[in-house]
Amino acid sequence: MELDQKISDEFSFEKEKAIAKSLSQRFQWEMIAIGMGQATIFLSLWPLTLMGYMPLWAGFLVATLCACMAYLPSHEAQHGNYSRGNPKRRWIDSLVGNYTLITLIYPYEILRVTHMKHHAYTNNPEKDPDYDNQHASSVAKLAVQVLDGTTVDYSKYEEVFAGDAAFQKGFKKGALIGLTYRAVLMIAVFLLPLHTLFLWWLPAKLGTVYTTTFFSWYPHLKTEQGRYKDTRFWQHWMPRYINHSMQLHFIHHLHPSIGHFDEPKAIEALKPFLIARGVPGAEEIPERVTYNPLIKI
Repeated sequence: MELDQKISDEFSFEKEKAIAKSLSQRFQWEMIAIGMGQATIFLSLWPLTLMGYMPLWAGFLVATLCACMAYLPSHEAQHGNYSRGNPKRRWIDSLVGNYTLITLIYPYEILRVTHMKHHAYTNNPEKDPDYDNQHASSVAKLAVQVLDGTTVDYSKYEEVFAGDAAFQKGFKKGALIGLTYRAVLMIAVFLLPLHTLFLWWLPAKLGTVYTTTFFSWYPHLKTEQGRYKDTRFWQHWMPRYINHSMQLHFIHHLHPSIGHFDEPKAIEALKPFLIARGVPGAEEIPERVTYNPLIKI
């Protein structure tokens, strides 16, 4: 890499990659448990509330929590972090990726192909599908954009990447799932309007606001284009377990194959490399991350 000309051999890209590879082997069972678990709980809320075992307001709270937990397991599937390159295990990526997103009412394949473009063109105003999310002027304005559908409508990128056959194939496959979701949602609204509103539509909206705030806005706030410049380390008043440890999201952009629950170990091991490369906020990374809430007072 050209950057290595200005970096000592001690922090070479080859050494950085070797450390990352050593932390990219473990099977991500925690994410499968979270993804499949939240979706199953979400589906169980319907008979529980309809049969009177749970009040609708309680179902709404649980469904909203499920919606906030829904994206990350699918995100791991988008990167193939369950199959780890094994063709015989790709069904796990597909199963977890699709099933966990039922709560958010969004097609896995569309998120997968657009997310790959986000990684390829992070902070590019023309080609990054998450650009509008990342560059909202405030969390409040981001929430408005998400709620009115402005930043979750990826259809325009079907035209931007018209010449990419793999993108088009995945996008069209996801579009069919999207149409299925719309049909099911319309039927549900007709048959069970209040349950559909409080168990599905509203929790999905709130879960999407949560996801875009912590997965898109905070990690890329005021960052630039470039491998070591487009994502940052940040701190927050909220313990990292509540926002899925997205303070550590920059390590995912550098090495997507590192599983989410192994990112703290990776950051501890790679901190000197990150400082040498000038990753935004790297100097503020604590020496121990695993049990550190990363709270900023």
